[in-house]
Amino acid sequence: MNMLATHLLRVALLSCIYAIPAWGQECRFSSDRAANFSGNIKKVVISAGEGSLKVSGAAAGLIAKGRACASAEAMLSKITLESRREGDIVYLTVAVAGGGMGNMFSFNRYASLDLDVTVPKSAQLSITDTGGDIELSDVGATEIKDDSGDMLLKNINGTLDVIDESGELRVISVSGNLTVKDGSGGIDIEDVRGELKISIDGSDDIAIAKVTGNVDIVEDSSGDINVREITGNVVVSKDGSGDITVSEVTGKFSVIQDSSGEILHDHVRGSIRIPAKT
Repeated sequence: MNMLATHLLRVALLSCIYAIPAWGQECRFSSDRAANFSGNIKKVVISAGEGSLKVSGAAAGLIAKGRACASAEAMLSKITLESRREGDIVYLTVAVAGGGMGNMFSFNRYASLDLDVTVPKSAQLSITDTGGDIELSDVGATEIKDDSGDMLLKNINGTLDVIDESGELRVISVSGNLTVKDGSGGIDIEDVRGELKISIDGSDDIAIAKVTGNVDIVEDSSGDINVREITGNVVVSKDGSGDITVSEVTGKFSVIQDSSGEILHDHVRGSIRIPAKT
């Protein structure tokens, strides 16, 4: 293939790639979806796909409002918001007839459902999300399993358990224990009134501030770790690469295994245990 043909092929491929719309910026065809439940609701189970998910706490009842978006009008009818109630548990599921949303993408073809849900503040949440950003605020104890997309989780009134494959994670104010398992993307955590455990972090930086319990980072592959204002102990069991900076810790500070990077500490009241430099 000569140079001119090669150049034309690259231009054609790039044109196809950039024909894909950015989520939230273009929606050629759209239609609304909705679900409502009243009465006593103790738990809400949400299964979402491509598109954003926003969940906020309210006094009572559940109101779900969705906006289906597609590149072709015929695709809209295939995007549904299924809802059902079993006792005091409500289930919301984003579904696509004929298969998952991943089967509907081909260059400039797209389909998504943005979902905005209000739930009782005391209700437990269980969320599975395969794509798109997530925002939670003023909700009860929550567990999340997310494949991709950024997450902003604020004012969680109970424990929080997060499994995140990729995307940025920002957590602000948890009145309970917090556990995180992260594949890639930065982690920024502030104000945890309980124990904090990061079982694994694949890449990117970790920033932690204002934890009233212990901080336990079991394994971090790469990226800097910055920890400050901790009432309990701070333990980093295994760190691959990147600097570790710890300050204003009431309890002990320990690093069990560190492959590379600086270890800095300041204003640690308890004992300090770090690997000797070789």
